[in-house]
Amino acid sequence: MDDARIYTNLARLIALKQYAMKIRLSASYRPAGMLSGQHASRLRGSGLNFEELRQYQDGDNIRQIDSRTSARLGKPYVRIYSEETDRPVSIVVDQRLSMFFGSVDKTKSVVAAEVAALFAWMAHSAGDRVGGLVIADKMHQISTKRTSRGVLQLLETIVTANNQLSLDPVKASNNPQTSIFSQVKPWLSSLNNQSVVILITDIEGLAEDDINELEVIHHKANVLLFIVQDPLEVDISQAHGLSVSQGQQQINIQANTDNQDKFDQLYKAKLQRLEQALVASTLPIGLVNTIDPVDVQIATLLQGYK
Repeated sequence: MDDARIYTNLARLIALKQYAMKIRLSASYRPAGMLSGQHASRLRGSGLNFEELRQYQDGDNIRQIDSRTSARLGKPYVRIYSEETDRPVSIVVDQRLSMFFGSVDKTKSVVAAEVAALFAWMAHSAGDRVGGLVIADKMHQISTKRTSRGVLQLLETIVTANNQLSLDPVKASNNPQTSIFSQVKPWLSSLNNQSVVILITDIEGLAEDDINELEVIHHKANVLLFIVQDPLEVDISQAHGLSVSQGQQQINIQANTDNQDKFDQLYKAKLQRLEQALVASTLPIGLVNTIDPVDVQIATLLQGYK
């Protein structure tokens, strides 16, 4: 597990913090209020944070009059508070078997882990609570916390799931691939309108009907979808002459016409249908490849660096 292109590690995900703090979040991309930190709404009455002391005005709550200040100044003064309303950011990252593939540089599972880490650090630096779900052989839930320890707990869970990925036939047979949405749907339905959900998967993690259902949930909670793609999933002809191994056996790929036709029927047709559904959808989506640096890709999607 020393090869960081195949398996990620905690040190690498922590190191992404320095890049996350430089990425600029453009309002033209993000949903309303996404990762905008501890948003303050002015309230008259009890709140979490003291904001100001000012002279009493008609309509102010008389229970907020500060008796000592009013007595000292000879006029009624009230204490105004602000209520802290942060946005819980939940990062859902796919670490199942279909993600354990890479043809050029990194595996999709490593890229997904790095995307998750970037957004976790971005949310933390904005003052938001961070948690999420790691989908592997089973679902691991990490409650949202505002502390850096909460981020580390999420990253440690991702690393553990990532490092357990294997092409061992026995393990693979016990790891059926279903839509990631079908697994997290009950949890997504429980979110409130303050929540932000960042869903990171690949094309195999989505069914066509998932887009419509995610769009419905997006009207309630802020949902962003990131799909990790390997170059071979876009064009199988690039695989001609390549050798593929799961560690014990090796085969050579011949990208002939028959193989191309099978690929078009099984994968490319699904990709095209999903792309059509996404184009028609208002759901924010980003495509992330397994070649370019993840921080550069996310910065480009979110409109740049600070």
